[in-house]
Amino acid sequence: MRILVTAFEPYGGNDTNISQKVLDAIQADVAKLLLPVSFRRAPEVLNEAIEQFQPDVIISMGQAAEGDKIRLERLAINMMDSAKGDNDGYIPNEELICPEAPLALKTALPVKPLCADCINAGLPTMVSNSAGLYVCNRIYFEALRRTPNSLFVHIPKNMDLEIAKQVINSLIRKL
Repeated sequence: MRILVTAFEPYGGNDTNISQKVLDAIQADVAKLLLPVSFRRAPEVLNEAIEQFQPDVIISMGQAAEGDKIRLERLAINMMDSAKGDNDGYIPNEELICPEAPLALKTALPVKPLCADCINAGLPTMVSNSAGLYVCNRIYFEALRRTPNSLFVHIPKNMDLEIAKQVINSLIRKL
């Protein structure tokens, strides 16, 4: 099975991005991709990688500003909205990603069982119903448009790197 794992570069004045650190630490046999924090450029980079690697599964990671649990996202919403700009300075205002697409897309992956496996392993994980409306959601929506076997994982900014790595490695093994 071919798996593509994505993460984001730093943004919003941060020097690092926990998702990038986790991506760098993954030693599994997967394709890896670092994405720009850009509503416009990130989907192009993702689609090029999908064409190149032809993954069966896409696991995308992003940094959550707060929280104490890693969130496995069920849905991507067909909208971009943010009070703060992306790394290109673009600030969307309630813009549809794809006018002809449904309002939301749901992953076909078994989110609840994947989450339960992590919790049973003592890893702080939860199911979430929305990836937000920032670039994380934009990428998730694009991934789900290409394959329903996609999952977005939000990692809290201050999460221990070893714990985050264990969650992602667990997901890779299960998928």
